[in-house]
Amino acid sequence: MADKKKQKQCILDACRATLRIPAFCNDYDDEIVDVIEAARAELVAGGVRPEKAADDDDGRIRLAIKVYVKANFGLDNPDADGFMKSFECMLTSMSGDSLYRAEPRDE
Repeated sequence: MADKKKQKQCILDACRATLRIPAFCNDYDDEIVDVIEAARAELVAGGVRPEKAADDDDGRIRLAIKVYVKANFGLDNPDADGFMKSFECMLTSMSGDSLYRAEPRDE
C-alpha cells in the first residue's frame, strides 16, 4: 500500500512540475489528482488496459497523463486544444499497440 501511495505522490509531483507549480505548493493538489484520475479513465475508455493506465513507471503513460493535465488544469488555457490533440494522438498510438491495448469486449 505504501508503494501505491508513493507512486501516486510521484505522478502528482511530476504533474505539479509540468504545470510549473512549486513543489512546496500543494494548494492545487486535489484538483490535480482529479485530473490525473480523469486522464487514467480516458486512457482506459480509449482502449488502454487498466493495469497499464495505472503504471506510472511507463514513460508513455506518464507523458500522456502530464499532457492531459496540461490540457485540463485551470480555466483559461489557450493551449488546451493543442494539448488535447497531443493526448488523443498518444491514446490512439497506445490503443493500437499490443503492449497497451485492452482485449476487445465480447458483445
